[in-house]
Amino acid sequence: APIGGRIVELLHGSASIRAGVRRWSSAARIGRLPVEIVQCDITDPIQAQLVVKGADAVIHCAVGSREVTVSGTRNMLAAAAEVGVERFVHLSTVDVYGDVSGNVEETHPYQYTGREYGDNKIDAEKACWEFHEKGLPVTVLRPTMVHGPFSESWTIEFAKRFQRKPWSLPRQYCNGICNLVYADDLVQAIQLALTRTEAIGEVFNINGSERPTWNEYFDELNQAMGLPPLTAQGPGISRIQTALMNPVRSIARFGLKHFQGHIMGIYQRFDVAKKAMRIVESGIRNTPTTAEFEMCSKVVRFSSDKAKRLIGFVPQFPLERALPLTAAWLTHHNYVRSS
Repeated sequence: APIGGRIVELLHGSASIRAGVRRWSSAARIGRLPVEIVQCDITDPIQAQLVVKGADAVIHCAVGSREVTVSGTRNMLAAAAEVGVERFVHLSTVDVYGDVSGNVEETHPYQYTGREYGDNKIDAEKACWEFHEKGLPVTVLRPTMVHGPFSESWTIEFAKRFQRKPWSLPRQYCNGICNLVYADDLVQAIQLALTRTEAIGEVFNINGSERPTWNEYFDELNQAMGLPPLTAQGPGISRIQTALMNPVRSIARFGLKHFQGHIMGIYQRFDVAKKAMRIVESGIRNTPTTAEFEMCSKVVRFSSDKAKRLIGFVPQFPLERALPLTAAWLTHHNYVRSS
């Protein structure tokens, strides 16, 4: 996982690390480091017990299906409780607040929305508090949108879309607040949660130091990549494209869920099918979703004041410092096409 990989990279020099991965392919990023890597499916209670055996602390950031996010979290909590770890840090998300606006602090209640990711994370958090009541020293962190190297959703995908003209998100819809935290700042928060007594039994929003609009984030990342200024298409055209693409997305999701093997067989055997599928995939990736329009226009600020007050969390990577690092990584990994 992008976050898990960065945790290992930054903490391995100061602690003995055992990294659990579901698939060996997930270990490519950390395989160069002097850390113990264990293949582990946390939906299996026995494997969860093996991965935490002998551990002093657990940083739990696995996410996936409901079975992984909820049942897997319960298995890890049970294994950690049995071992008697000194700290259990669970990475959740601000999505547990649901559809909110304004200034949001940790006292805001859970809100189920019907969206799988946020709803599953609520249930995973509830499991954390159940085990905390039984004596497990739990801390829950709720990061905002984690950007930087390896961030697929908030960095890589946008970097790709900037380079396909015109830019697909009209400026009129992107004046909402973009709550971003750089990956290294999140790791700093995890370190504090592992070491500060005040963190035990608490939940913290983890956000960056700035609250730019989405337009500002897009412009600054685009500029850091050395690309020409973004020229957005008209709002009417963009909305029409989104409406036309919605049923295509639904059909694609259904097909991959139920017929992935057959689809991949056709993809590999027939060049015409391969070309058509790539065109459809490109259209899906480059067309904004209805949810994106809503996200980019929403005015909500997730407060990290509690984390600053109780555990001393102060972000060190404002956009001015973070984006050049991100752009250099994107260029090195060939996400930025040379002109």
